Amino acid sequence: MPGPPGSSRLVVLTLLSFLAALLSIPLAPAAGAVTDLALGKAASTDSSQSGRGASLANDGDTATRWCAADGGTGHWWQVDLGSAATLTGTEVRWEFARAYRYHVSVSTDGSAWTRVADRTASTSTAQVQGDAFSATARYVRITVTGLAASTWASIADFKVFGTDTGTPPGPEPDPALRSKCTGVSPIVCTFDVQPGNYDVTVILGDAATPGVTSVQAEARRTVLPAVSTAAGSYERYSFTLNVRRPEGQPTGQGGTGKPGLDLVFSGTAPKLSGIGLAPASGPVLYLAGDSTVCDQPVAPYTGWGQQLPQYFKQGLSVANYGDSGESSGSFLSNSALFPAMRPLIRNGDTVLIQFGHNDKSTTASAFASNLTSLITQVRSRGGTPVLVTPPVRRLFAADGTLNSTALHVNGVGVNLPATMRQVAAAQNAPLIDLTAASEALVERLGPNGSAALYLPELSDNTHFSSNGANEMARLVLQRMRELNLSPASYLR
Repeated sequence: MPGPPGSSRLVVLTLLSFLAALLSIPLAPAAGAVTDLALGKAASTDSSQSGRGASLANDGDTATRWCAADGGTGHWWQVDLGSAATLTGTEVRWEFARAYRYHVSVSTDGSAWTRVADRTASTSTAQVQGDAFSATARYVRITVTGLAASTWASIADFKVFGTDTGTPPGPEPDPALRSKCTGVSPIVCTFDVQPGNYDVTVILGDAATPGVTSVQAEARRTVLPAVSTAAGSYERYSFTLNVRRPEGQPTGQGGTGKPGLDLVFSGTAPKLSGIGLAPASGPVLYLAGDSTVCDQPVAPYTGWGQQLPQYFKQGLSVANYGDSGESSGSFLSNSALFPAMRPLIRNGDTVLIQFGHNDKSTTASAFASNLTSLITQVRSRGGTPVLVTPPVRRLFAADGTLNSTALHVNGVGVNLPATMRQVAAAQNAPLIDLTAASEALVERLGPNGSAALYLPELSDNTHFSSNGANEMARLVLQRMRELNLSPASYLR
């Protein structure tokens, strides 16, 4: 006998719902969802395995995943949506269909958090779990509070549903701040702020004339390369800057600079229409190194760390603690260097560690011990240590290859990059092999072509020109992407 009207359709829908629940595949996104706001946005975490960084949880590919570095609870993953949005829910796809307990929190400033979903008592083993809520926020964080046996915190995909408010990122321009800028070419702005991290918005352009504007901050840090604007057109950029005292090298070599934040707008025709400034609370990329890394005070000398800020969008600041003449041991012991940097490191921060140039008589065991100490202490603060082997010197052998001094075999016969690679493997720390990458670049260019990377006109084949520092920075960033390190999700 046929059933009542619509009964066959009801049975089919019921069966589909059952199968979807069985397979842990939701039939629809969270209630009220409009779009996945998290896709491809800057992500960070307090812990990650090498090669399984934060960006893999919101790259749109469920075959990749973020995974914590250990099997403990309390690990978190978060996404920066770039600006405040109206949120309606989240959806998490775990690595396995097992019991994961967690809560979801949101924040407008990355500092004060409000819990919007609580599954800390859940016994569900569904691989995909959705939570509906209503909130306005820029940051969304999921914290894992409980795990099944033999399971680590690991997310294959995390979605945030809602509607972008359309508010552009960064603090709004303030005419009172623009009035603190003087000059025409260059335009120099000085702001009386305390040491810390700050979000900055700049509006480049002019109503009547075209412009070509580049931006440097503090001690010659490149923030924006040359930006061209037509007459009557404007470009808006936002970035996050670290303010320190002294503003350049931590030991004051080359001068201590001025208190506060300094911005210099230069180029063939600099045009600054507006500027905004506000305290920031996002993650920090710390640099520990020597003169090839540091904020060099005087041109043409340039550290590769000076060139990094231009590649990052708002949300992450670069704090360069590189200092001329430092070895792995002196950086650990000098009160202005690692002892000053260490207390500032927080969960979610990353520390790039490059030494070797000045470890000329350091034994292999001492070098390994110093690096291991740096790794251990960074981790004790919740940061992620990353070893960076030193870039090569421009010293060629007769056969056109770089000699052993160029490759950092020191005066007591220690192959410093090889020792660093061994420490990275022993400590399960990410490694950026800048020695190998720069060796390939310099040998490919040859003795003549590679001259532009260094300062042979000053009889200096160790330190970099602006161009050379930029090339080294690009090599570092390339490997950072390959390792899926958290800062890579903030690249422009």
